[in-house]
Amino acid sequence: MRIAIIGGGIYGTAVAYFLDRLGADDVVLFEKDSIGGVSTSRSAGIVRHHYGRSDHIRLAKRGREIIQQLERFTGHPGGFHRNGYLALTGTDDESTFRQTVRKQQEIGLDVEFVAPADLARYFDTIDTSGVAAAALERDAGFADPYLVAQAFARAAEENGVEMEPNTEIIGIRREGETVTAIETDSGRESVDYVVNAAGPWGAEIGEMVDVEIPLTWYESKVVVLSADSGYDLETPTLSDATQRLYAKPEPGGDFLVGGIDRPRVDRTLGLEGVTIEYLQTVQNALEKRLPQYADADVVETWSGIITASPDWYQIVGVPEGLKNFYNVVGGSGHGFKEAPGFAESIAHDILDSTAAVDLTPYRLERFRDGDQLGDTEMRRKKND
Repeated sequence: MRIAIIGGGIYGTAVAYFLDRLGADDVVLFEKDSIGGVSTSRSAGIVRHHYGRSDHIRLAKRGREIIQQLERFTGHPGGFHRNGYLALTGTDDESTFRQTVRKQQEIGLDVEFVAPADLARYFDTIDTSGVAAAALERDAGFADPYLVAQAFARAAEENGVEMEPNTEIIGIRREGETVTAIETDSGRESVDYVVNAAGPWGAEIGEMVDVEIPLTWYESKVVVLSADSGYDLETPTLSDATQRLYAKPEPGGDFLVGGIDRPRVDRTLGLEGVTIEYLQTVQNALEKRLPQYADADVVETWSGIITASPDWYQIVGVPEGLKNFYNVVGGSGHGFKEAPGFAESIAHDILDSTAAVDLTPYRLERFRDGDQLGDTEMRRKKND
């Protein structure tokens, strides 16, 4: 069975790796740019498990386990560093926050509540105003998204998976419920199965087989800062839901800040980029929560595309009306750390073997059926 994967980001490369690992003997991956070089490379790389759904926590946990042991899996490093994840929330969301932490604990994660008065153990000058609850995930950390995607791609290619970077999909041939071929900018290829892992262009790939996939582009802005006090690598990544702020350390003492503003992208205009106004917003947020970093110097900035579904969860599976076209799109800004967990179960699903996690809740038809996954506004607040 010839399986064609469209998209060479973290999802496409991880699915290719696990399909090969589970015995698929004819897999080809097409990427219109470089492998891992588009939206995946713009991820902040945070690896954590703070989700309201138990199935999603399990997928994130499995994803973290794979990323943490990536060199054992693939033979190539992914830059994982375990520093913990310290999440803060305000009064409005405290009940949901506590329920989420208890779900994590039930699944076996090493996470505990931290009293606001004890947050100074992690950040000397932290201002706890407005913080109603906090929790520390000890096994969380961060990795290099580009290296992780490259590791999956290299391991898959070493085992016989064909990698076709700089190859654009311009059409897909469909006969009834079956996809029969894909057309690239260099020719047509007959296929037995297609995986749509095209990230920001997943909806366009869906249109090629007359499937409407509800995806919206948002812009994620990241600022790299350097402060005299430094942000030690062992200091936890901070997630402050009251300001939609995250901060994580980088090797060398710099740190990333983002999450505060994620505007919808006007695709006719493209990405706005990091503006002076955004930098001022970042400074104000740090001054409010982490005043020791409020005067940090800007080292670098970038922005990337977040591709979100209506409920900010992934869209996974074969849509109704097709037999051999499989979606894995809508990472929604939090997809990096979950991708290996999803990919492992997706590969089992495609090959008709038993998946570790039931992926049915992530089906496309949930939006039609009124089965959206969780509260949309809460999802927007917690993305990192």
